[in-house]
Amino acid sequence: MLASVDIENFRCIKDAHLDFDPEGTGILGKNASGKTSLLEALYFLGHGRSLRTNVRGKLLREGSSFFRIVSNIQTSRGSLVAGVEFANDKTRVRLAGSDVASVSEVAEILPIQLIDPGVHRLVEEGSARRRRLLDWGVFHVEHNFLQVWRRYQRALLQRNAALRAQLGIDVIAAWERELVQCGEIVDRAREAYAAILKVGFEAMASALLQESATLAYRRGWPEQETLEDALVTRRRRDQQIRTTTAGPHRSDLVLSLSGGAARDRVSRGQQKLLACALILAQVELRARRAAVPTCLLLDDPAAELDVDNLGKLLAAIAKIPAQLVVTSVSPAGLEGINIRRMFHVEQGALTRML
Repeated sequence: MLASVDIENFRCIKDAHLDFDPEGTGILGKNASGKTSLLEALYFLGHGRSLRTNVRGKLLREGSSFFRIVSNIQTSRGSLVAGVEFANDKTRVRLAGSDVASVSEVAEILPIQLIDPGVHRLVEEGSARRRRLLDWGVFHVEHNFLQVWRRYQRALLQRNAALRAQLGIDVIAAWERELVQCGEIVDRAREAYAAILKVGFEAMASALLQESATLAYRRGWPEQETLEDALVTRRRRDQQIRTTTAGPHRSDLVLSLSGGAARDRVSRGQQKLLACALILAQVELRARRAAVPTCLLLDDPAAELDVDNLGKLLAAIAKIPAQLVVTSVSPAGLEGINIRRMFHVEQGALTRML
Protein backbone atom coordinates (compact mmCIF):
# COMPACT_ATOMS: atom_id res chain seq x y z
CA MET A 1 0.00 0.00 0.00
CA LEU A 2 0.97 3.63 -0.34
CA ALA A 3 2.42 4.61 3.04
CA SER A 4 3.69 8.12 2.34
CA VAL A 5 4.67 10.48 -0.44
CA ASP A 6 6.89 13.56 -0.80
CA ILE A 7 6.14 15.89 -3.71
CA GLU A 8 8.34 18.75 -4.93
CA ASN A 9 7.59 21.35 -7.61
CA PHE A 10 4.69 19.48 -9.18
CA ARG A 11 1.99 21.79 -10.60
CA CYS A 12 1.14 24.22 -7.78
CA ILE A 13 2.74 22.10 -5.06
CA LYS A 14 6.12 23.41 -3.91
CA ASP A 15 6.81 20.91 -1.15
CA ALA A 16 4.38 18.46 0.43
CA HIS A 17 4.54 15.37 2.61
CA LEU A 18 1.61 13.04 3.27
CA ASP A 19 1.27 9.90 5.37
CA PHE A 20 -1.63 7.80 4.11
CA ASP A 21 -4.08 5.69 6.04
CA PRO A 22 -4.26 2.09 4.79
CA GLU A 23 -8.02 2.47 4.25
CA GLY A 24 -9.06 6.07 3.66
CA THR A 25 -7.35 9.47 3.44
CA GLY A 26 -9.34 12.65 2.79
CA ILE A 27 -8.06 15.86 1.18
CA LEU A 28 -10.21 18.96 1.74
CA GLY A 29 -9.78 22.26 -0.08
CA LYS A 30 -11.43 24.85 -2.27
CA ASN A 31 -11.40 24.58 -6.04
CA ALA A 32 -7.96 25.34 -7.54
CA SER A 33 -6.30 24.81 -4.15
CA GLY A 34 -4.12 21.88 -5.27
CA LYS A 35 -6.28 18.83 -4.53
CA THR A 36 -6.28 17.57 -8.11
CA SER A 37 -2.57 18.31 -8.47
CA LEU A 38 -1.89 16.01 -5.53
CA LEU A 39 -3.88 13.16 -7.09
CA GLU A 40 -2.22 13.83 -10.44
CA ALA A 41 1.21 13.42 -8.81
CA LEU A 42 0.18 10.07 -7.33
CA TYR A 43 -1.26 8.96 -10.66
CA PHE A 44 1.95 9.98 -12.44
CA LEU A 45 3.98 7.90 -10.00
CA GLY A 46 1.89 4.82 -10.73
CA HIS A 47 1.44 5.29 -14.48
CA GLY A 48 4.34 7.44 -15.70
CA ARG A 49 2.02 9.93 -17.33
CA SER A 50 -0.64 12.51 -16.60
CA LEU A 51 -4.25 12.30 -17.69
CA ARG A 52 -4.26 16.05 -18.32
CA THR A 53 -1.23 16.59 -20.56
CA ASN A 54 1.33 14.65 -22.57
CA VAL A 55 3.95 17.39 -22.06
CA ARG A 56 5.85 16.71 -18.86
CA GLY A 57 7.29 20.21 -18.81
CA LYS A 58 3.78 21.53 -18.15
CA LEU A 59 3.75 19.62 -14.85
CA LEU A 60 6.59 21.76 -13.47
CA ARG A 61 5.74 24.33 -10.84
CA GLU A 62 6.21 27.80 -12.29
CA GLY A 63 9.86 28.83 -12.05
CA SER A 64 11.10 25.32 -11.20
CA SER A 65 13.64 23.28 -13.15
CA PHE A 66 12.55 19.86 -11.87
CA PHE A 67 9.77 17.96 -10.16
CA ARG A 68 10.17 14.94 -7.92
CA ILE A 69 7.72 12.44 -6.43
CA VAL A 70 9.07 9.96 -3.86
CA SER A 71 6.93 7.39 -2.06
CA ASN A 72 7.22 4.72 0.56
CA ILE A 73 5.29 1.63 -0.51
CA GLN A 74 4.38 -1.32 1.69
CA THR A 75 4.70 -4.50 -0.38
CA SER A 76 4.88 -8.26 0.14
CA ARG A 77 8.68 -7.75 0.04
CA GLY A 78 8.54 -5.19 2.83
CA SER A 79 8.85 -1.40 2.64
CA LEU A 80 10.24 -0.07 -0.66
CA VAL A 81 11.06 3.49 -1.71
CA ALA A 82 10.06 4.45 -5.25
CA GLY A 83 10.49 7.77 -6.96
CA VAL A 84 10.34 9.61 -10.24
CA GLU A 85 12.13 12.83 -11.15
CA PHE A 86 11.82 15.02 -14.23
CA ALA A 87 14.61 17.49 -15.02
CA ASN A 88 16.31 18.75 -18.18
CA ASP A 89 13.62 17.07 -20.30
CA LYS A 90 14.60 13.67 -18.91
CA THR A 91 12.73 11.35 -16.55
CA ARG A 92 14.56 9.26 -13.97
CA VAL A 93 12.85 6.41 -12.11
CA ARG A 94 14.26 4.73 -9.01
CA LEU A 95 13.07 1.74 -7.01
CA ALA A 96 14.62 0.31 -3.85
CA GLY A 97 17.73 2.46 -4.22
CA SER A 98 18.47 1.66 -7.86
CA ASP A 99 17.67 3.26 -11.20
CA VAL A 100 15.12 1.29 -13.22
CA ALA A 101 14.35 1.48 -16.91
CA SER A 102 10.66 2.25 -16.69
CA VAL A 103 7.92 3.40 -14.33
CA SER A 104 6.21 0.10 -15.12
CA GLU A 105 8.42 -1.48 -12.43
CA VAL A 106 6.89 0.94 -9.93
CA ALA A 107 3.41 0.38 -11.34
CA GLU A 108 3.76 -3.34 -10.72
CA ILE A 109 3.99 -2.80 -6.95
CA LEU A 110 1.83 0.35 -6.80
CA PRO A 111 -1.44 -0.27 -8.67
CA ILE A 112 -3.28 3.06 -8.90
CA GLN A 113 -6.59 3.96 -10.50
CA LEU A 114 -8.43 7.27 -10.68
CA ILE A 115 -12.05 8.34 -10.76
CA ASP A 116 -12.26 12.07 -11.49
CA PRO A 117 -14.93 14.48 -12.78
CA GLY A 118 -13.83 13.70 -16.35
CA VAL A 119 -14.28 9.95 -15.98
CA HIS A 120 -17.31 10.08 -18.32
CA ARG A 121 -14.85 10.43 -21.21
CA LEU A 122 -14.23 6.69 -20.94
CA VAL A 123 -17.71 6.27 -22.41
CA GLU A 124 -18.07 9.45 -24.43
CA GLU A 125 -14.79 9.52 -26.33
CA GLY A 126 -12.98 7.13 -28.67
CA SER A 127 -11.40 3.79 -27.91
CA ALA A 128 -7.91 4.90 -26.78
CA ARG A 129 -8.92 5.53 -23.15
CA ARG A 130 -10.76 2.23 -22.91
CA ARG A 131 -7.77 0.35 -24.36
CA ARG A 132 -5.45 1.94 -21.79
CA LEU A 133 -7.78 0.93 -18.97
CA LEU A 134 -8.09 -2.59 -20.38
CA ASP A 135 -4.31 -2.92 -20.68
CA TRP A 136 -3.85 -1.75 -17.07
CA GLY A 137 -5.94 -4.69 -15.97
CA VAL A 138 -4.17 -7.19 -18.22
CA PHE A 139 -0.75 -5.87 -17.08
CA HIS A 140 -1.59 -6.68 -13.47
CA VAL A 141 -2.70 -10.21 -14.39
CA GLU A 142 -0.24 -11.24 -17.13
CA HIS A 143 3.22 -10.07 -16.16
CA ASN A 144 4.76 -10.76 -19.59
CA PHE A 145 2.05 -8.71 -21.29
CA LEU A 146 3.91 -5.40 -21.20
CA GLN A 147 6.98 -6.80 -22.94
CA VAL A 148 4.93 -8.27 -25.78
CA TRP A 149 2.80 -5.10 -26.03
CA ARG A 150 5.96 -3.00 -26.39
CA ARG A 151 7.27 -5.29 -29.14
CA TYR A 152 3.97 -4.87 -30.96
CA GLN A 153 4.11 -1.08 -30.61
CA ARG A 154 7.67 -0.96 -32.01
CA ALA A 155 6.68 -3.09 -35.02
CA LEU A 156 3.61 -0.92 -35.57
CA LEU A 157 5.72 2.25 -35.54
CA GLN A 158 8.12 0.74 -38.08
CA ARG A 159 5.36 -0.43 -40.41
CA ASN A 160 3.67 2.98 -40.22
CA ALA A 161 7.01 4.68 -40.92
CA ALA A 162 7.45 2.48 -44.01
CA LEU A 163 3.93 3.39 -45.15
CA ARG A 164 4.57 7.12 -44.70
CA ALA A 165 7.87 6.85 -46.58
CA GLN A 166 6.05 5.00 -49.39
CA LEU A 167 8.51 2.11 -49.25
CA GLY A 168 7.88 -1.12 -51.12
CA ILE A 169 5.63 -4.01 -50.20
CA ASP A 170 8.64 -6.12 -49.17
CA VAL A 171 9.65 -3.63 -46.48
CA ILE A 172 6.07 -3.25 -45.23
CA ALA A 173 5.55 -7.01 -45.16
CA ALA A 174 8.79 -7.55 -43.24
CA TRP A 175 7.32 -5.82 -40.18
CA GLU A 176 4.09 -7.77 -40.40
CA ARG A 177 5.66 -10.95 -39.04
CA GLU A 178 6.40 -9.27 -35.71
CA LEU A 179 3.03 -7.51 -35.77
CA VAL A 180 1.20 -10.80 -36.20
CA GLN A 181 3.23 -12.73 -33.64
CA CYS A 182 2.91 -10.12 -30.91
CA GLY A 183 -0.52 -8.85 -31.92
CA GLU A 184 -2.14 -12.24 -31.53
CA ILE A 185 -0.66 -12.65 -28.03
CA VAL A 186 -1.88 -9.18 -27.02
CA ASP A 187 -5.33 -9.90 -28.44
CA ARG A 188 -5.70 -13.25 -26.68
CA ALA A 189 -4.65 -11.76 -23.34
CA ARG A 190 -7.10 -8.88 -23.70
CA GLU A 191 -9.94 -11.15 -24.77
CA ALA A 192 -9.41 -13.54 -21.85
CA TYR A 193 -9.26 -10.69 -19.33
CA ALA A 194 -12.32 -8.95 -20.81
CA ALA A 195 -14.33 -12.18 -20.51
CA ILE A 196 -13.64 -12.25 -16.77
CA LEU A 197 -14.16 -8.49 -16.35
CA LYS A 198 -17.52 -8.68 -18.14
CA VAL A 199 -19.22 -10.48 -15.23
CA GLY A 200 -18.13 -7.97 -12.60
CA PHE A 201 -18.80 -4.95 -14.80
CA GLU A 202 -22.33 -6.00 -15.69
CA ALA A 203 -23.20 -6.62 -12.04
CA MET A 204 -21.64 -3.32 -10.96
CA ALA A 205 -23.32 -1.32 -13.73
CA SER A 206 -26.69 -2.86 -12.96
CA ALA A 207 -26.35 -1.87 -9.29
CA LEU A 208 -25.35 1.71 -10.12
CA LEU A 209 -27.73 2.42 -13.00
CA GLN A 210 -30.64 0.06 -12.33
CA GLU A 211 -30.50 -0.98 -15.99
CA SER A 212 -29.07 -3.91 -17.90
CA ALA A 213 -25.53 -3.16 -19.10
CA THR A 214 -23.21 -5.30 -21.19
CA LEU A 215 -19.52 -5.29 -22.04
CA ALA A 216 -18.02 -6.86 -25.16
CA TYR A 217 -14.44 -7.03 -26.39
CA ARG A 218 -13.97 -6.08 -30.04
CA ARG A 219 -10.62 -6.86 -31.58
CA GLY A 220 -9.10 -4.55 -34.15
CA TRP A 221 -9.82 -6.60 -37.27
CA PRO A 222 -12.76 -8.69 -38.59
CA GLU A 223 -13.59 -11.87 -36.67
CA GLN A 224 -13.61 -13.99 -39.83
CA GLU A 225 -9.99 -13.07 -40.68
CA THR A 226 -6.65 -13.83 -39.11
CA LEU A 227 -4.49 -10.83 -38.30
CA GLU A 228 -2.06 -11.90 -41.02
CA ASP A 229 -4.84 -12.00 -43.62
CA ALA A 230 -6.23 -8.66 -42.45
CA LEU A 231 -2.84 -6.95 -42.86
CA VAL A 232 -2.31 -8.44 -46.31
CA THR A 233 -5.75 -7.53 -47.66
CA ARG A 234 -5.41 -3.96 -46.35
CA ARG A 235 -1.90 -3.23 -47.63
CA ARG A 236 -3.02 -1.19 -50.63
CA ARG A 237 -5.43 0.85 -48.56
CA ASP A 238 -2.85 1.31 -45.82
CA GLN A 239 -0.40 2.57 -48.43
CA GLN A 240 -2.94 5.13 -49.60
CA ILE A 241 -3.74 6.50 -46.14
CA ARG A 242 -0.23 5.75 -44.79
CA THR A 243 -1.23 4.05 -41.56
CA THR A 244 -1.99 0.52 -40.35
CA THR A 245 -5.75 -0.04 -40.16
CA ALA A 246 -5.90 -3.53 -38.62
CA GLY A 247 -4.51 -4.81 -35.33
CA PRO A 248 -4.85 -4.65 -31.56
CA HIS A 249 -4.19 -0.90 -31.64
CA ARG A 250 -7.73 -0.56 -32.99
CA SER A 251 -9.50 -2.85 -30.50
CA ASP A 252 -12.16 -1.58 -28.11
CA LEU A 253 -14.42 -2.36 -25.18
CA VAL A 254 -18.00 -1.90 -26.33
CA LEU A 255 -20.36 -0.73 -23.58
CA SER A 256 -24.11 -1.08 -24.03
CA LEU A 257 -27.04 -0.09 -21.84
CA SER A 258 -30.48 -1.65 -22.23
CA GLY A 259 -29.47 -3.03 -25.61
CA GLY A 260 -28.16 0.23 -27.13
CA ALA A 261 -24.71 1.79 -27.48
CA ALA A 262 -24.06 3.60 -24.19
CA ARG A 263 -22.31 6.64 -25.65
CA ASP A 264 -25.33 7.48 -27.82
CA ARG A 265 -28.17 7.26 -25.32
CA VAL A 266 -27.17 8.17 -21.77
CA SER A 267 -26.80 11.42 -19.85
CA ARG A 268 -23.52 12.80 -18.53
CA GLY A 269 -24.34 11.49 -15.06
CA GLN A 270 -25.12 8.02 -16.44
CA GLN A 271 -21.91 8.07 -18.46
CA LYS A 272 -20.01 8.81 -15.25
CA LEU A 273 -21.67 5.92 -13.41
CA LEU A 274 -21.02 3.55 -16.30
CA ALA A 275 -17.35 4.57 -16.43
CA CYS A 276 -17.10 4.18 -12.65
CA ALA A 277 -18.58 0.68 -12.97
CA LEU A 278 -15.84 -0.25 -15.44
CA ILE A 279 -13.05 1.02 -13.18
CA LEU A 280 -14.53 -0.43 -10.00
CA ALA A 281 -15.04 -3.82 -11.67
CA GLN A 282 -11.31 -3.85 -12.46
CA VAL A 283 -10.36 -2.82 -8.93
CA GLU A 284 -12.66 -5.53 -7.53
CA LEU A 285 -11.24 -8.16 -9.91
CA ARG A 286 -7.69 -7.27 -8.92
CA ALA A 287 -8.62 -7.40 -5.21
CA ARG A 288 -9.69 -11.02 -5.66
CA ARG A 289 -6.41 -11.95 -7.36
CA ALA A 290 -3.72 -9.94 -5.55
CA ALA A 291 -2.49 -9.61 -1.97
CA VAL A 292 -2.02 -5.84 -2.27
CA PRO A 293 -5.16 -3.80 -3.00
CA THR A 294 -5.38 -1.02 -5.54
CA CYS A 295 -4.89 2.58 -4.44
CA LEU A 296 -8.09 4.21 -5.71
CA LEU A 297 -8.00 7.98 -6.16
CA LEU A 298 -11.37 9.76 -6.03
CA ASP A 299 -11.31 13.38 -7.15
CA ASP A 300 -14.45 15.13 -5.87
CA PRO A 301 -16.79 12.14 -6.35
CA ALA A 302 -19.83 14.33 -5.67
CA ALA A 303 -19.27 16.36 -8.86
CA GLU A 304 -22.13 16.00 -11.39
CA LEU A 305 -23.91 13.32 -9.34
CA ASP A 306 -27.15 13.78 -7.42
CA VAL A 307 -27.44 12.58 -3.84
CA ASP A 308 -29.04 9.25 -4.78
CA ASN A 309 -26.44 8.32 -7.41
CA LEU A 310 -23.58 9.49 -5.20
CA GLY A 311 -24.88 7.23 -2.45
CA LYS A 312 -24.95 4.24 -4.82
CA LEU A 313 -21.41 4.96 -5.97
CA LEU A 314 -19.99 5.29 -2.46
CA ALA A 315 -21.84 2.17 -1.31
CA ALA A 316 -20.27 0.22 -4.18
CA ILE A 317 -16.81 1.58 -3.38
CA ALA A 318 -17.19 0.65 0.29
CA LYS A 319 -17.61 -3.03 -0.62
CA ILE A 320 -14.32 -3.24 -2.57
CA PRO A 321 -11.00 -3.73 -0.76
CA ALA A 322 -8.98 -0.68 -1.79
CA GLN A 323 -6.86 2.06 -0.31
CA LEU A 324 -8.82 5.28 -0.88
CA VAL A 325 -7.48 8.81 -1.34
CA VAL A 326 -10.45 11.16 -1.71
CA THR A 327 -10.68 14.90 -2.37
CA SER A 328 -13.64 17.15 -1.68
CA VAL A 329 -14.49 20.83 -1.36
CA SER A 330 -16.37 20.16 1.89
CA PRO A 331 -16.62 17.48 4.60
CA ALA A 332 -20.07 16.58 3.29
CA GLY A 333 -18.45 15.20 0.13
CA LEU A 334 -16.59 12.62 2.21
CA GLU A 335 -19.64 11.25 4.01
CA GLY A 336 -20.10 7.53 3.51
CA ILE A 337 -16.34 6.94 3.10
CA ASN A 338 -14.21 5.49 5.87
CA ILE A 339 -11.82 8.44 6.19
CA ARG A 340 -9.36 7.94 9.03
CA ARG A 341 -6.80 10.58 8.08
CA MET A 342 -7.52 14.08 6.82
CA PHE A 343 -5.54 16.90 5.25
CA HIS A 344 -6.44 20.43 4.23
CA VAL A 345 -4.84 21.95 1.14
CA GLU A 346 -4.61 25.65 0.29
CA GLN A 347 -2.48 27.14 -2.50
CA GLY A 348 -0.61 23.84 -2.79
CA ALA A 349 0.30 23.67 0.91
CA LEU A 350 -1.04 20.79 3.02
CA THR A 351 -1.94 20.73 6.72
CA ARG A 352 -2.91 17.59 8.60
CA MET A 353 -6.33 17.80 10.26
CA LEU A 354 -6.88 14.24 11.53
